Amino acid sequence: MSKTLPSCVEETINLCLPLGEIRVKPMFGGHGLYFEDIMFALEAFGSIYLKADKKSEVLFIEAGSEPFTYEGKNKPIKMSYWLVPETAQEDPEEFIHWAELAITASKRAHAKKQPKAKKR
Repeated sequence: MSKTLPSCVEETINLCLPLGEIRVKPMFGGHGLYFEDIMFALEAFGSIYLKADKKSEVLFIEAGSEPFTYEGKNKPIKMSYWLVPETAQEDPEEFIHWAELAITASKRAHAKKQPKAKKR
């Protein structure tokens, strides 16, 4: 029996249809959203957070977004996922823009983790 996804995850999948297939995996009480096998968003506590990096984080800050933060052992831990900006929650085209920024940031992070090919 499959569990029902939170409505915000279903909405995100529907908004991202123009981009292609989005897969969802449960994780830590929330969900990871994947495009081309790279996680670009996470759902936690009923909210969607999009991946950001040094190149895109300033755009999230300017849009009034907040990072996903959880309580670590000694202090709060800020992750590189930011709340979907309010303006994008009401505008499907703007949502796509932010999702594309998140996918691009995820691809950059994924590329950094790949081992470099040996030169001959």
